[in-house]
Amino acid sequence: MSNISVGHVSNVIHKNKKYFDENIRCLSEREVAWLQLYLADKISKVSFLSTRSNNLHEELITQLAKLENFKEVTYEACMKMSHVLLPNKHFQLIEENLRAQVFTLKILINEYDYDIEIVETKDIIKSIYYYFDRQENRSTVENKIFLIKNIISIYKEVISNENYTKWLSNHGQEILFWVFNYLNRRNIMANVNNNIDSDEELKATILASLDLIDYPSYTKIKNTNYSYSTSANKEIIIDKMKRGWSQQKYRNAGKTKKPYHLPLTKKTKSRLEKMAQVQGLSETAMLDILINRFYEMEYVDVNGKDLY
Repeated sequence: MSNISVGHVSNVIHKNKKYFDENIRCLSEREVAWLQLYLADKISKVSFLSTRSNNLHEELITQLAKLENFKEVTYEACMKMSHVLLPNKHFQLIEENLRAQVFTLKILINEYDYDIEIVETKDIIKSIYYYFDRQENRSTVENKIFLIKNIISIYKEVISNENYTKWLSNHGQEILFWVFNYLNRRNIMANVNNNIDSDEELKATILASLDLIDYPSYTKIKNTNYSYSTSANKEIIIDKMKRGWSQQKYRNAGKTKKPYHLPLTKKTKSRLEKMAQVQGLSETAMLDILINRFYEMEYVDVNGKDLY
């Protein structure tokens, strides 16, 4: 490409304002970024390499204006993009849903060989876009739509059959850190980010980590006669987690508790003794956990407030 003066480029942009408005400025940043990568590979890496400008649209317009045949180049690139770039509407469910983003990214890593470094929470959606948009992914739009719909259908199946979102929401900040450490020690916590900035981000990542336990495969989902249900292994993991939290609460509050005598039938007393022995707790601690667990399940709302 020959050297072209800044004045000439500005003049081209000014004369073709309507053209650039209709063909470049109307695009999303994701589409502009794709065009730059495509043109850098197709025409010149030097001429179309992004400088990560605050205004990608004007950067691309300036790059195009340096070409004599910019309209032909733009048409060809946009036509190519229409055949390979997955429209944003197919990401609507996950764009504002961090839980779904973590779930989606981990499936791409686990099931579709997406080799990617750990990313910041705020960049997860960009990493998902990149998987579908990268030049080496030569799948058609139809195949990409099939894939994202597949992942979303799995996600919907999982969250419609889980029993831990309400449980986690019934407690405050303390339980988030406890569950995070609990899952981390057992290598269940999704390792996708280095820095979590808020309780909401932590909660979303925890829930996605639980969602990913024994998630179903598409070969089952596509069978209309198949109805997904949580695996026995996952139920055991969730139950142990809930019991662990109940025991932790009891240990934290143990010094403030006062003994209280309750008359129990012989059968109930025997069962209580057996449960306490299995759990390695005193009968008082076991009874305390049972009462509080049932109370939280039946007598408080989703916000942890008493119903009666």
